[in-house]
Amino acid sequence: MATAAVTYLPQPASKIGIDGDALRKPLSGVGQYVFNLCKELDRLLPNALFFVYTRLPADKVAVPSERWVIRQESHPLARKLPSFLWLKTRGAQMARRDNLDVFWAGRTIHPGTHVARRTVVTVHDLNHRLVPKTMEWATRLSHMLWFDRDVRSADAIFTNSQGTSDRLLKWVGRAADLVIHPGVRADFHPINAADREHALPALQALGIVPPYVLAVSTLEPRKNIGMLVEAFVKLKQSGALAEHKLVLVGAKGWQNKELAQKIEDHTSLGIVLPGYVPDELMPAVFALADVLVMPSLYEGFGMPVLEARAVGTPVIVSDIPELKEAADGQGEVVNPVLGEIEKALLEMPHVSVEERQSANGEIFTWANSAQRMSDFLTEKKN
Repeated sequence: MATAAVTYLPQPASKIGIDGDALRKPLSGVGQYVFNLCKELDRLLPNALFFVYTRLPADKVAVPSERWVIRQESHPLARKLPSFLWLKTRGAQMARRDNLDVFWAGRTIHPGTHVARRTVVTVHDLNHRLVPKTMEWATRLSHMLWFDRDVRSADAIFTNSQGTSDRLLKWVGRAADLVIHPGVRADFHPINAADREHALPALQALGIVPPYVLAVSTLEPRKNIGMLVEAFVKLKQSGALAEHKLVLVGAKGWQNKELAQKIEDHTSLGIVLPGYVPDELMPAVFALADVLVMPSLYEGFGMPVLEARAVGTPVIVSDIPELKEAADGQGEVVNPVLGEIEKALLEMPHVSVEERQSANGEIFTWANSAQRMSDFLTEKKN
């Protein structure tokens, strides 16, 4: 008897939905995390269909390629809704119509488990639990209303660090299914003398001139930049760090009037606010710094620490688990108070261009992180 031929039908492409506000330009730290993973997923999953749901204009959303479909809010009044409220209402309606296999909530709060067969959330931090007063009111309220419920209802949870996973277990009762560490782009590597000379004119146009101490963060209370400014000013006034500037790269943030005034009062001592720095210049900004200081009161991980380490720049970090995880034993760990920051700056090591030819410790890559993540996103739920 002849054997009947077996026809194998191609598997349908996975349909993956993304919270578009996580990709808002200019990209924040969370935005950089989500965008770089999206860029690698675009490469790893060439047959997947990606949908981005947003109340923002399309030109305000960073997507890795033209094949990503942007589902944009069309109603002018709805565009003015707070982002998470929009996601829970109008965004949820849009996502449900696309019959998604998975919705990935890159900012943790998701539109509801009914919008996709599987819901996956990424938890970056627990600011609303640990430092709620440092958050913008709309974001804080959204997290108080929905964070715990959305994390518990998700089919899978990712965190950006083991420290965040540990805190999540303590506060919400669920640990991460997978820790997806931030990575660094390929252009973050030790700089040689020729590259240094090439980068200097572009940085000088922004007021960034070696030697300098570097901080990369939003200027808001949790980042504790005011304490760094105070330590720098005190050292300069005592005659120490005579040639150094303090370069503060990052958005202006919120609740920072006192900090802004402190900076304005001491710009003559060499405090530089370069404003927006193009992504392509950031590796040189890190590489030409004498040290990166991250004196935060709390962080979910600390991507700038990883980027500094990748180019061979020494780091000074606060004594909190997540920043020590990012430093991986390679940085100077301090209690983020005035005296200890001062002492660490006075004792910061000088690492020459020639010595910055190998990264310190394990440096995660976006490609490796996205590879670990892709199986979760494409796994079918019965």
